Amino acid sequence: MPAPRRRRTPDQARAEILDAATELIARHGPDGVGLRRVAEAAGVTHGLVTHYFGTYRALVRAVLERENERKRERVRERLRADGSVPYADAMTEVLFDILADERFVRLWTWSQLHGWDHETTPDSPTDLSRLVDAIEEGVHAVLPPPEGPDRARIERVVLLAMSGAYGYALGRRYWLTSLGHDPDEPGHDAAYRTALSSVLAAHLGGSTP
Repeated sequence: MPAPRRRRTPDQARAEILDAATELIARHGPDGVGLRRVAEAAGVTHGLVTHYFGTYRALVRAVLERENERKRERVRERLRADGSVPYADAMTEVLFDILADERFVRLWTWSQLHGWDHETTPDSPTDLSRLVDAIEEGVHAVLPPPEGPDRARIERVVLLAMSGAYGYALGRRYWLTSLGHDPDEPGHDAAYRTALSSVLAAHLGGSTP
């Protein structure tokens, strides 16, 4: 049922359009939504959505950028809490906290498979490269080269962390059940996170080639 229309400030209207779009896109995928459906869910006119975002693709891009920025801010908060050194256990803790947001996992996975998170120009920085920039800045503020890890090593740690964390989040229920475990037992997640953290810490610290 469409939300009732009411007076909003421009900032409120834009934020509520993004909120409605985020929920719909995460549930149905960008292909299953569209501007009119978002407008109905937000309780605004189709013309207002077009006014703020122009095209549907631009709206999807705005949704993805806002969600990714929220996750990057989580990383920045952890960097500040750890004195700018993103220890492997802290990195995996942040990733697992993010993965508890199933809406974001569905949205992120869909965007990766379909390329909706890419900028319009090939040489534009991606969300992932900006995330690595933030981590590299934090590491080198405390451990500048050559003592600290170089960009390539940091990138590998991020890729390993993302692959391990996202893969586990997507397959954990089926895999754990197949191994004869109760997937709702929280101890499995903690044990996996500890194991993944130890691998990442070893590589980040340079004890692997």
